[in-house]
Amino acid sequence: MRWARVLPAGVLAVSLAGWGWFASEGARSGWWAFGEHVAAGPDDEGWASLDTVRVRLAGVETVAEVDGERPPAGFTYLALEFEVDAGSNEALRNCDVAVRDAQGRLFLAGEEVPSGDPYTSWLECGSTDVAEDPVPTEQSLLVLVPADAEPAAVRLTAMAFPPAEFIELPLGS
Repeated sequence: MRWARVLPAGVLAVSLAGWGWFASEGARSGWWAFGEHVAAGPDDEGWASLDTVRVRLAGVETVAEVDGERPPAGFTYLALEFEVDAGSNEALRNCDVAVRDAQGRLFLAGEEVPSGDPYTSWLECGSTDVAEDPVPTEQSLLVLVPADAEPAAVRLTAMAFPPAEFIELPLGS
């Protein structure tokens, strides 16, 4: 009598799992084609290249206060210094920057942080007019991270990057 209830429940669970796998095939193939899973890392000199952009992480430091403003309790500001070589890239492009911690969490630069000099909300990776408005070679961003986070890498993404690709620069321990 007990098997009469257990067997149909088991069959139902297996059939739902099979249907779920079949139904999610489009999502899985879409992520593979466009989801961020192909990282471009740095060369021996620390430069990472993707498309026409070359970027190097020049410095990382914890900042206690920015323009008289302290981070919320339990958080800290992380200042990221970059060197950028956009070459003759005339496609207007801003790269989003995020810090990835050891747990895989991402913290976006420019979110919930004081704005203004010398920090920007995103990395300028290109310009519509390179001659009149060149891309700054040195840029700084500010990221709000939990105090208990162990920053592992900096990730740069852009809509104009080839599908599925991004830049990831490891942070030294």
